[in-house]
Amino acid sequence: MKTARVASIVLSVMILGACAANERQTAKDDGVYKESGNTINRDDRHDLYNRSNNNQNYGFVREVKSPVPDETADFGRGDALDREKTASIISKMTVALPNVLDSSVVVTDAEVLISYKLSETDNKTRFETADQVKKTAMSVVPRWYHVYVTDDPALKQNVENIGSMDPYSSNKDNAIKDTIRMMKESSPQGRKVSETENENGESKEDRMINSR
Repeated sequence: MKTARVASIVLSVMILGACAANERQTAKDDGVYKESGNTINRDDRHDLYNRSNNNQNYGFVREVKSPVPDETADFGRGDALDREKTASIISKMTVALPNVLDSSVVVTDAEVLISYKLSETDNKTRFETADQVKKTAMSVVPRWYHVYVTDDPALKQNVENIGSMDPYSSNKDNAIKDTIRMMKESSPQGRKVSETENENGESKEDRMINSR
């Protein structure tokens, strides 16, 4: 009698276990997991817990030139430079340089303006740091950007004021132009970028346009 009762209990446990396993399998087949009373799509779950893995991959895009003469690439809104993110990257890279204590960076649609504070202010350090800061920014932005730097504390507020503007601010163009002029007058800009470009990456044609 006792043996029959034990056999009955074992059989019940086996049946319940089989039902639970079948339930889990059914949930998987339906593409969902049951967790804390909520259903989570299996693909979403994978994305949530493995999203960081995307940062371990290289970015790769292949573009083929159009066979149609004079047809240019179609740049969409999503192709625009993320200016705030770019400014953040440049700022972090800049403060990692020797002798730079802090850095304020503004990225417009054509220029990068950088104000930074030095730990040493002798002429050689100022020149070499200006060159390093400028080259750091140029390594991040597209090649046609112009980069302007300053270690003059009086101009830090000018740079930050421009950072608070938007592309539609009425006085932004004059503010940028005036600040760039003062940056070049008060602070070294490092070495010439190339034989045809000055310290800020401006060509002769660029300088003619900017002087208007």
